[in-house]
Amino acid sequence: MTTIFATPLGRRSLFTGASALALVAGLPSLGLTQGASPPSGGDPLLEPETVTANPDTHRLDVAIDAVYGYYDLNRRPVALRSYDGGPRPRTLRVRAGDTLGLKLANRLPSPPPNLAAHGAAAANGHLHHVSAPVPGMTGLNVPHGFNRTNMHLHGMHVSPRSPADNVLLTVEPGQVQNYSYAIPATHPCGLNFYHAHEHGSVALQVASGMAGALIVEGKVDGIEGIKGLKDVVMLLQSLPVDAQGQLEQYATLDTGTQVYINGQRNPTIRMKRGEVQRWRLVNATHDRFLTLTLAGRPFVALGFDGNPLEETEDHKAIFLAPGNRAEFLVQAPEPGSHALEGGTNFGVAYGTIATVLVEGEVERPAEPYRGPLVDYAKDFGGHLKPVEDGEIVKGRRVGFGQVGTLPYWTWTIDGEPFAMDEKGFTAKLGSAEEWVLTNQTNDPHPFHIHINPFQVLEADGLPVPVKPGRWLDTITIPPHGRVRLRTRYVDYDGVYVFHCHTLVHEDQGMMRLFTVEA
Repeated sequence: MTTIFATPLGRRSLFTGASALALVAGLPSLGLTQGASPPSGGDPLLEPETVTANPDTHRLDVAIDAVYGYYDLNRRPVALRSYDGGPRPRTLRVRAGDTLGLKLANRLPSPPPNLAAHGAAAANGHLHHVSAPVPGMTGLNVPHGFNRTNMHLHGMHVSPRSPADNVLLTVEPGQVQNYSYAIPATHPCGLNFYHAHEHGSVALQVASGMAGALIVEGKVDGIEGIKGLKDVVMLLQSLPVDAQGQLEQYATLDTGTQVYINGQRNPTIRMKRGEVQRWRLVNATHDRFLTLTLAGRPFVALGFDGNPLEETEDHKAIFLAPGNRAEFLVQAPEPGSHALEGGTNFGVAYGTIATVLVEGEVERPAEPYRGPLVDYAKDFGGHLKPVEDGEIVKGRRVGFGQVGTLPYWTWTIDGEPFAMDEKGFTAKLGSAEEWVLTNQTNDPHPFHIHINPFQVLEADGLPVPVKPGRWLDTITIPPHGRVRLRTRYVDYDGVYVFHCHTLVHEDQGMMRLFTVEA
């Protein structure tokens, strides 16, 4: 198997100029640079197409092609890796107890059979960058294999074994992988997402737009005051491109701080005065930490990270790290244009990411629903019951760090970079643990673990505090901060991973194996 090496990168412009490997342009030269944000009130928001499981067969079968997409992005042509050729991958809707059959075809071009130590060679009309190994950084944790891929159902409580959520397999160019996910009847209802997860190419592929929403429908959807509302799905995306409208160099990942929504820059979300809408937001960026606010209006939260709240909560701001999701109700502000702001976090300002345009009157004005949603003691088979002291069989202290010096450092967990042949962490099926996560670096690290969610007990220094007891699957450890959480290992044994969801960190070593033993 040929290994394709690419120049490594930290967050926020660690590599520039001669440090970045030059692109050899086999893709068409599109000749436009990353533009400024369009004026207030861009084009109307476009939503992804939705496909829904058959209620009679309790199945959703979908074919997804990983291909280059050629389309206009912020009024300029681009060529980006995509699902099915566009910037708005389909939204998949299922229910607990359904089976999701997903046929992933990797139609990205195959690397050439022989690669020189420097430069790049053409294949199938496209070019692939290669470089000499970087001093001090070789092998698995140097970003590589940008046209290899696989699939991860982020937030879904499903088996980590093939043909389900096995992110340790590789789908090479030209190959097809048939996934089958049996969704348990006790699965919580909420917003999750699917995205590429091939170690070495995750950041580049997700930043290109290879991520789509996955909704598990259930009890919350049938509540009076929630059902029947306009349901708006928003994929928050990075989509950085170079002067040619391409993302072929890892260094291009640090181009700008723009945030797109469903492939649009500052789209217009139309509402009527007195209208209430249900918004579902996925932070599908590779490294953007957003704090959302809208004209002083409260967001009425329904759930976070695919887990419904027991009762609605009013929030003046919603914090979404890479990998986080949020579902909430929004009542239209006063007539006029209002900015949905992305906030400023960890030294990066994101500005306006969308414009809400309020015109006319809704037929029946109403207040957003506020009240009970689910009962953790009775719903979902007790999956989201608080993890009690007596359940804890083990405690872990897990440190997120780095080794080496610029520009050749590697991101680590407990002082070690990711290794496929490591034993990793082990736990027993049916047990529960308490973890303390510590951050020994100057960067924030959104911790994400596959398969089982966790209950947050303490989280230091976040832009928006997390209420103790909240169930999440992604939590940010601020620079030199700490997080304490508890989790249960239920239903599934097997090998999976946990990692930093700042995806350039994951590609460069900040991931570990985790094995649940029966």
